[in-house]
Amino acid sequence: MKIKIILLAASLVVVSVMARIIAPFHGWDNLTETSPDIIVVQCGKPTPPNPNVIIMDGTKSDSEIQIISVLKCTNDLSSARLQTDHDLRQGEDYLVFGYFDGGICKAYEEYRVVPLGVNFSTNSIAGKTLNEQIQILLQSAINNLGNEIQKNEEEKERLEESVER
Repeated sequence: MKIKIILLAASLVVVSVMARIIAPFHGWDNLTETSPDIIVVQCGKPTPPNPNVIIMDGTKSDSEIQIISVLKCTNDLSSARLQTDHDLRQGEDYLVFGYFDGGICKAYEEYRVVPLGVNFSTNSIAGKTLNEQIQILLQSAINNLGNEIQKNEEEKERLEESVER
């Protein structure tokens, strides 16, 4: 009986050590202040999984990225990958609040990656303060989301018309 309890306790310790900590969202100001790296990236190809490695509780997305603009940085940013729980789409641009570890930008929480759409222009943020840049980028994300919602509503209406017939 003692052996079972010891094994159970050891298993719980191992599982808790391996688990990722997902922090709650405390607002954009806090996220801006606490994120060591804030970048605008374009998503590239997904990183193929290594068949020799089993990853428990891995991220939803692991993709190559091209860095378009660096808003805040504590590291040398050349080529990189992005690991996140946000669904990434190849060719789309994202505002990322994360940290770099060995060429991998880690932004696990879904709110740390903000979709900006395709072909985001950095001209709108050039010469602005960090807070102004983030406000412009978040407004751009809101505009893109509004356009996407409108397209989805139009598609929904077309589909509903065909079902009613």
